[in-house]
Parts: sequence; structure tokens; C-alpha cells
Amino acid sequence: MPHKGLLGLLLFIVIFSLPLSPAHAAGGIWPLFSYYTAGEQKEVEVLGPFFTWRETTKGTEWGIRPLMYRTHHPSQELLRWEFLCPIGKYQLKEGDRKAYVFPVSVFRDEVTSSRPERRARNNAIVTAFWGRTDHGEGYGGFFPIAGQFKERFSRDKIVFYLWPLYSRIEDDGEITWRVPWPIVSVIGGKAKGLYIWPLWGHKERGDEYARGFILWPFYVYKDDDLDTDRPVRTRFYIPFYATQRAPGARTDIFITPFFFHQRVDDPPFDKWRVPWPIVTLVRSERARETEVFPLFRIREEEQKKRLNILWPVYKYEWDIMTAEEETAYRFLLVNKYRIVKQLATGKEALDTNIWPLFDYRRGFEGEKSFYIFSLLPSFHDDALERNIYPLLWVYRYTRSAQGETLSDLLWGLYRRRHSSEFSSTQFAFFLRIERMGEERFSLSILEGLIRYQGTPEGGKMGFFFIGPSD
Repeated sequence: MPHKGLLGLLLFIVIFSLPLSPAHAAGGIWPLFSYYTAGEQKEVEVLGPFFTWRETTKGTEWGIRPLMYRTHHPSQELLRWEFLCPIGKYQLKEGDRKAYVFPVSVFRDEVTSSRPERRARNNAIVTAFWGRTDHGEGYGGFFPIAGQFKERFSRDKIVFYLWPLYSRIEDDGEITWRVPWPIVSVIGGKAKGLYIWPLWGHKERGDEYARGFILWPFYVYKDDDLDTDRPVRTRFYIPFYATQRAPGARTDIFITPFFFHQRVDDPPFDKWRVPWPIVTLVRSERARETEVFPLFRIREEEQKKRLNILWPVYKYEWDIMTAEEETAYRFLLVNKYRIVKQLATGKEALDTNIWPLFDYRRGFEGEKSFYIFSLLPSFHDDALERNIYPLLWVYRYTRSAQGETLSDLLWGLYRRRHSSEFSSTQFAFFLRIERMGEERFSLSILEGLIRYQGTPEGGKMGFFFIGPSD
């Protein structure tokens, strides 16, 4: 297979490049290629960010950006291929398979129930589709010629021939024939009705509901939950008036959708929009909101607060969730200062950026990342961070939870790595300085044209790519 040939070439580069003896090493010829090894971690880059290979305790990753990226983490039962991100992707994780090539094909095979185990499958290539429900029933077809769906699009079954000339929809005991859609609809099964759109239509299901229209959309009616003690009756007289009535609650809309009022008696709730979307007022026991769009918006709830000033210039968000407290300040949508606090431990994570100047993140365990001159706003999308963002890095700094740091300018023009056991500072291929602990030191000019190695026993020199000697 092609990827095996690429992987073989990559492994050859790794074997040829990585020194055989030291546990830590770094080097390369900027910008052609660079390598780094530290214990079980190994990295190789070719032509800056365009070709990358990495091996860690989790597994291996390699990519040819922006064409493809492969991730294999056996400990997480994960195998993932990404092509021209975000256009194509294949993923196998814990037995579930997903794949797509936008907009021509989709594939899904995943567990929907564990006891007993059930799997649902669906596939599509252009307008051809096929699949199997989690009950083992198959379906398929070629849209719009002929076919059927089962347990898709929130319906039990959909059958069509030369759509929109003929289709049949089955859901919750109701059957709807449309010949053709959307003009004529005949409803049977547990519900009865007839639609001749847009002139007239009526549909009802026993004592549960009744719905219909006359000269849609000018007059539409809906009566729901008729078999309960809280029936809901809705009427639309477009564009002049719309109303909804239920015991203890009512909604009125005048000159739809500009003037809106909703009231609930228990618990007390009042909402006004006069006119939408300019002025909004909400008054209730659980929430209060005042908005004059786009000048300001203030909303307060027991576990949520919102403040907008001159949207989208400034936005404040505060939320209390099950295990976390989150506070965020946003400026012009893409710039933010966001803190997330774990309620149980008190640990905090920070995420802040001013695009395109910098992007900074700090995790709960002290891990950090810092980027200068990010050419794309950060959307916290893992796929983009694997495939696209490395092509646009100018300067980056990262720090792991264990204290290992990396500083990198222009994919290795300047690069410094530091850990408790090893440090390396490199200026392209001109100069490289390495330290092993407190006692061993080495210096390399032009990747070995001149070398010096210092140890507790003394110093050694080497010339013309020959290792240091006494």
C-alpha cells in the first residue's frame, strides 16, 4: 500500500538520522529536515511543517500537510486518517467506524446499544445510499429515482419513487402519502387527514392533536396535547397576529415576528420583544434579561450570566456547570480571555488570545502553549491543529505538565528544548548547543563541521563531521 512505502521511507530517515547511543538527541539541516529523540519520544520533520512523524507512548502519528494525516494510538483503540482537512476523514475508535469525503460520501458503523450490543450502519456516495438499522433491517436506494430509509431523519421509514412525485413516510403509527410533494398529502394509520397545499389541509389523531391550514401560510392552526389537562392551542394569522394559549400561559405576536409577548403564571414568567430583534425584556423568578440590540444585553440566571456591549465588540459569559465554573470575556468574536475552574479541586485552565498577535493556553495540570502571529483564529479544533495550523506557525512555545519545554521560530530556524535531563538550543544548521544534566556539554557548528564535547574528564574536539576525540 502507498502509505506503507511512505512509512518505510520515513523509518529509514529516522534510523539514519537518530544517533544510536544517547538517550536524548536533536539535530538536522534547517529547513530540510530535523529530528529529536528523548526516551520513548521521537520526532522527525522534513521541509519544515510539511512532513512530520512522531512516536510517543500513546502510538505514532505522521502526516504530509495539508494533504493527509494519520494517527494510530493502540492504547486508545484509535486509528484515524484525515485527507485535505476538513474535506475527508476515516476513523476507527473502540470498534466504531466513521468516514466521509465532503460532499460526495458518508460512512458510519457504530454501536447504538451495549446490552445487547446493537450496531447501526449507513453509507452514501453522491446520491446512492445504503445501510442497516440497529435492529438488523437493511435499506438503500438511489435518490431521487427509488429507495427507502429506515430509522433515519427522525422517521421510522421513508419510501420514495421518482421523488417528489411519490413518497411514503411512516412514523409512530402514522402513514403519510405525498403525491407529489408538497402538493398533495394523504394521512392514514393512527392519524387521518388530507393536505392540498397551499389551499387547505387538516390532520388529526384521535383526541391527541389536530392541525391544519387555509391558504398557507396566512392561516395555520395547531391543537396539541388534547388528551392532557394542559392542551396547547396555536393560531397564526400571518402577517398580522399569532397566538398560543395553554392553561396558565399565553403568547401573542403582532405583525409577526416584530412584537412578541409571552406570559406564564406558575412560575411567573414574562418576555417582551418590542420590536424584535431590537428590544427584549425577560422577567421571572429564574431569569432577568434586558436587551437593546446592538447596544447592550444583560441576562442573569442562578448559574448563568451574560453581558453584551456594542455587539460584537464585547461579550461577557459566566456559567456554573456540574463540575466546572467558566468565565469568558470575548472581543470582536474571535478574541477572548477564558478561565475554567474545577469546582472539586480548585484548579484553573486559561485560554486567551488577541488575533492575530498571540494565542496562549494553560491547562489544569500546568501544561502551556503560546503562539505569536497566528495567521488563523484559534477555533480549538483538533483536526485543524494537526493539519493546518502548523503550516502557519511563526513562533510557538509549549510546556508539558512534566516541565518539558519547546521554543520554536519558523519551524527550526531557532529551536530550544529543555527538560530536567536534557537541553538543546539550535540556530538553523549553524549552531547547536546541548547539555546532558549538569556535567556534559556539546557544541556543534555547521552540524558537525566543528564539534566540541565537554565532560567531567575534560574536553574533546572533532572536525569535518568526525566525532570528538582526545
